[in-house]
Amino acid sequence: MAQPARKMVGPEKLEPELPDRSRKILDLLSAGMDSLEPSVIQNLVGNLVRLGEIADEFSRPEMQALLREVAGAGSSLRGLIAEIKELQETGTMDALLELGSTLQAMKDSLTPGVVAGVLRQLVNALAMLDRIQAFRGDRLVEGMVAALKEAVGENKDKSPQGLLSILRQLNNPEARKGLSIFASFLQKLPAHLN
Repeated sequence: MAQPARKMVGPEKLEPELPDRSRKILDLLSAGMDSLEPSVIQNLVGNLVRLGEIADEFSRPEMQALLREVAGAGSSLRGLIAEIKELQETGTMDALLELGSTLQAMKDSLTPGVVAGVLRQLVNALAMLDRIQAFRGDRLVEGMVAALKEAVGENKDKSPQGLLSILRQLNNPEARKGLSIFASFLQKLPAHLN
């Protein structure tokens, strides 16, 4: 049999002698590789190529900057994770998810007619607030609230008054004026409700 042509300049160099343990490991790896089927080797090589591509992605300056940012934000991320865990443990997360689902269902159910109706009501409410403001209704409401607070405070620890005592209070000009305004209001209300 012919041997391949080799250019021999000196004595043939042999592989360096490996320690016994290294030789056994090398023999084991070699035996393992020899026992693999071609499809397994092809899959292994494909995974190694993908691993090399991933390593290449991680070596890009943008990726390294992102990794440095993530490392710097570690304490913030830990805090966020703790907050989310607490929300899950207290059941708040479930409530928030349910609220989100409800809002999404409401959003999905909005039709042009519904939107137009809501906008019409909003415009009417704004017009009414404008009329109240022009009439100085804010002062009227504040006055009513203040008078109610004062009346409740005056009668808090008192026993209920008798009918004659209430009628005697009508002799007070301020009480009669308030009652007249209220009676006039009651007379005019039905016309505005129709």
